[in-house]
Amino acid sequence: METLKIFIFNWRCWLHPSAGGAEVVTREVARRLASQGHEVHLVCANYWGGKRHDRIYDVEITRLGGAITLYPMAAIYYQGKLRGRFDVVVDEINTVPFFTPLYVKEPKVVLIHQLAAEILFEELSWARAKFWSIMEPWALRLYKNQPLLTVSQSTKKDLTNLGIPGRNIRVIHEGLDHNLYRPGRGKSSYPHVIYIGRIKQFKGIHFIVEAMKHVVKILPNAKLSIAGRGDIKYEAKLRELAKNLKLEKNIEFHGYVTEEGKIRLLQEAHILAMASTREGFGLSVIEANACRTPTVVTDVPGLRDSVIKDETGIIVPYGNTEALGNAIVDLLSNNELRERLSQNAIKWAKQFDWDKTTSEVLGNIKEVMVAK
Repeated sequence: METLKIFIFNWRCWLHPSAGGAEVVTREVARRLASQGHEVHLVCANYWGGKRHDRIYDVEITRLGGAITLYPMAAIYYQGKLRGRFDVVVDEINTVPFFTPLYVKEPKVVLIHQLAAEILFEELSWARAKFWSIMEPWALRLYKNQPLLTVSQSTKKDLTNLGIPGRNIRVIHEGLDHNLYRPGRGKSSYPHVIYIGRIKQFKGIHFIVEAMKHVVKILPNAKLSIAGRGDIKYEAKLRELAKNLKLEKNIEFHGYVTEEGKIRLLQEAHILAMASTREGFGLSVIEANACRTPTVVTDVPGLRDSVIKDETGIIVPYGNTEALGNAIVDLLSNNELRERLSQNAIKWAKQFDWDKTTSEVLGNIKEVMVAK
């Protein structure tokens, strides 16, 4: 088997405190490429306590700068020390691109999970959000002649709407470790809803909290578990909201949980709820499905790709807390409906596998190299 030298520009590594689903994709694909004998080198942002140089799963990691300074530092580092040493370069775009078409001459593959779009106005000041909302389309058009990989049809549609030819965009599928994500011994004794992921405004967790006010009117013993870490100020607002709605006894904030703890919560919950502004895909949805847990999600890019409507979960309008609450009540109250969706969810999740994802990525890399 021909082994390759693969360089990856990436915003964060999977150990970063703010890591999310995109970083899980990077970890699972990179470690499998390395296990196949390929040389994989990742450059990403550093964080408090992070090592500048690291080697994990046989993947070389170099951490430079912070969330903003990473980009110029990565370009300088690559040109000064690594240029010409690799067979292919992967530019992984997670909000801000690395602008590799301007200085990387080696064959390139671009991996983009989602557009920032509406998320900008949820997470940034209005002035900064407005600036990047203008810049993002311009920056991404720089890649219009590059081979792009993305994780959902929704993101592909967003990219084609920017003028990037559809023929240059391939959709790859995210994966699962089915040895870890599988049904547990049983569900909670009470109606149990879970949100798991980063604690960020654009994740719409406040909509889920507000929906729980309606849920507990019908099912007083229902509980919502919120698991994850992120924006401390936003979490404080969520706690205050729960207090104002008199839901303190119905909502538990778990904070950071290990992967084992995450799986246990997904196995015990009856429903996963997600109300994001948008996602690249919905990896948490598939992980829940593999644990025999159907979902209620908002009808936004990424999430709508991860759910088969009314078969593996329920899709509701974005921002409509009444519809969200009604859907949660319907699923919690109707055992027959929940069982049908749960069985379908398990079957749906079986289609997602990290070995398959890695094979798709590697196949596209080899196509690019042949074309060059």
